[in-house]
Amino acid sequence: MKALRYLLYIILGLVIFTVSRTFLFFPAAAPVKITLPTLSEAETAQIAENLSKAITFKTISQSLSVAPDHEAFTGFHAFLAETFPAAHWVMERELVSDYSLMYRWPGKAGGSKKPIAFLGHMDVVPVPEFGLKDWVHPPYAGTIDENGVIWGRGAVDDKGMLMALLEAAERLVKAGFEPDRDIYFMFGHDEELGGDKGAAVMAGLLKERGVQLDWAVDEGSAMVDGVIPGVNSPIALISLGEKGSVTLKFSATEEGGHSSAPKDYTAASIAAAAGVAVTENQYPLVLDDTLERMFTAMAPQMNFQNRLVIGNMWLTKPLMKNELSKNPTIAAFMHTTTAFTMMQAGTKTNILPQYGEAHVNYRIHPRDTVDGVVDRARGIINDDRVEITKLGGREATSMSSVSSEGYADLSASIREVFGPIPVAPTLTVQGTDARHYYSVADNVYRFMPFVFEPDGLKQIHGTNEAISTEAMVSQVVYFEDLIRRSAQ
Repeated sequence: MKALRYLLYIILGLVIFTVSRTFLFFPAAAPVKITLPTLSEAETAQIAENLSKAITFKTISQSLSVAPDHEAFTGFHAFLAETFPAAHWVMERELVSDYSLMYRWPGKAGGSKKPIAFLGHMDVVPVPEFGLKDWVHPPYAGTIDENGVIWGRGAVDDKGMLMALLEAAERLVKAGFEPDRDIYFMFGHDEELGGDKGAAVMAGLLKERGVQLDWAVDEGSAMVDGVIPGVNSPIALISLGEKGSVTLKFSATEEGGHSSAPKDYTAASIAAAAGVAVTENQYPLVLDDTLERMFTAMAPQMNFQNRLVIGNMWLTKPLMKNELSKNPTIAAFMHTTTAFTMMQAGTKTNILPQYGEAHVNYRIHPRDTVDGVVDRARGIINDDRVEITKLGGREATSMSSVSSEGYADLSASIREVFGPIPVAPTLTVQGTDARHYYSVADNVYRFMPFVFEPDGLKQIHGTNEAISTEAMVSQVVYFEDLIRRSAQ
């Protein structure tokens, strides 16, 4: 009985400790709402009209084998110069790889701060012919409807952000603002194809010239509202890094024959078994420091049960991992993902295939590597009949600091412009131009001052891409505040 009593005391003490810790470190916060800044009616209308015109330039990245549309890109360059004359007057503009644009806004003489950079891209993905009928307005018309919504390819990804950056610069120049450090605007022309001729070359030029940026910021994460289950308020997510990727081809060859007298296996089944094997042996989920910080920032906006779990992760991590694994979107942030995406084999239903191949796509977490993915797959498959071929391969980036001046400025401008919403670090699971700048920047971040609701993510590369005039104005005001904050 004495032992049972001690056990009960221990349990009671543990309950009191965990509950007290929850209330002490994660008190409930009242839900907050995003407040969207406004400008004058004339300024608002002009910003919308400028983006509308930008969308009409078909700066499409078709494929690596198709050259950029010279007329579209050079026309867009001329449009930018005409639309933002004050910014172009004070900045040095350089054409890179024929179509990318690199601007340098010189800081005041005598300044000692490292430069900073704002990244964006001019190119957009194609609109499939079969999907044209589903667009409410033609994708390259730049239609502004009666509700002030601006429709068209690039409205969100990424001409909206590019135009907002130049709108902010134009306003600042006209207001007499002079930065106390060099500011770069780096606009690539092939981000949708990997950025190797645009962003990569511009980063290389900075390196050759001995330019080391304090920080750079690109697209890649944003504010989300209603996207994360159980969170009562919008959250601003600043990405510290991005995943890499590689596709592995598992191929096998075997004797053919007639399907009426099959062996126990065929080239197709061997390749398929390899794809299934790695898919059924996913990378383990890990609650790392970035995720812990993200959940910690969101905790005050959750119910008591969730705050109790987050506030006591020293005890609850196994429970959290189990629950988070049920949400594929959140789970993707916790590990290198493995997806069996393609299978090719056979020529006829009654012929045993002599060749088969399976394609598996990996999105690589920063703690893993391309070579590590290959080695792990080889160990799981453990079959000499399977040949493993690496198709492409891009390493994940490192993770930038949450203690830097850049992260602090990004966060402060978010709260200044949009209200006291929680700010949390995250990881970008897609690819961006930002990954090319790690060798020339102390820190690289990704944040779009734009609110995504549950259905909003479908617009990126999807049908009916659009942005409201209010959201476009908000981006302009945000970048104006951020430039002032970080360069005065």
